[in-house]
Amino acid sequence: MKVGFIGAGKVGCTFGKYLKKNGFDVVGYYSRSFKSAQKGAKEIEGIAFESLQELLDLTQLIFITTPDDAIKKVADEISEYYDIKKGQIFVHMSGALSSKELVSLKQKGAYIYSLHPLQSFADIKSALESLCFTVFTIEGDKEKIDIIKNILKKCGNRFFTITEELKGLYHASACVVSNYLVTLIDYGLKFYEIMGVDKDLAIEAVYPLIKGTIENIKELGTKRALTGPIKRGDVGTIVKHIDSLQNFAPELLNLYKILGYETVKLTEGSNNFSFC
Repeated sequence: MKVGFIGAGKVGCTFGKYLKKNGFDVVGYYSRSFKSAQKGAKEIEGIAFESLQELLDLTQLIFITTPDDAIKKVADEISEYYDIKKGQIFVHMSGALSSKELVSLKQKGAYIYSLHPLQSFADIKSALESLCFTVFTIEGDKEKIDIIKNILKKCGNRFFTITEELKGLYHASACVVSNYLVTLIDYGLKFYEIMGVDKDLAIEAVYPLIKGTIENIKELGTKRALTGPIKRGDVGTIVKHIDSLQNFAPELLNLYKILGYETVKLTEGSNNFSFC
């Protein structure tokens, strides 16, 4: 099955190179910017298409790897102005959007999917190294979903499927464990700032703790990885924390209490705490 890409940004270039590396016939790239298409094609020793119709004619599986806001627009333009083959497969790689963005292509006889790698794409090199360990999420038509699954199986990736209705919840979860983790760590670093510790030094100090915690979560799961005073039932220590925050950083106390409540739940209610 010949594969083509519409959009030659970080995600498209990385995933195209990953598929090529795993033995798939990645033909090339089309992009609004021909220079971008050339860049993507160079990564896979493929074709930089000047004509979108030519890419559509030569491929059976097309990945739309444009920015999220452009996915529906691209799909609608293809369905209105270009010829596609019945049974052709179109896949976008947005984490937030469902396959419904491609519905105009489905009305022309195509099969539509969203495929999302649960990782960040800061740069092509590091993202490519991480892809072999990445879990993917598949959502879309039932009829040819095994083709998408078999691609991931051949690449050695684990995956799960969800329905269109759950795509928003799925993306929210990714934001919590990635984006909000950054926010949480920034919140913790504010304690060091109040103590007068240089921010770079504070990051260096807490990084081994963060790294060890993440590794423990991977190995043990969240409940078994949890340590600290709430896990131990050490009420006195929590009271000292609250007193210190009230004295030195009252603006940080509310979030501390919310996190404390959630941590008590994680211990399955085995300890009695009152954050008031």
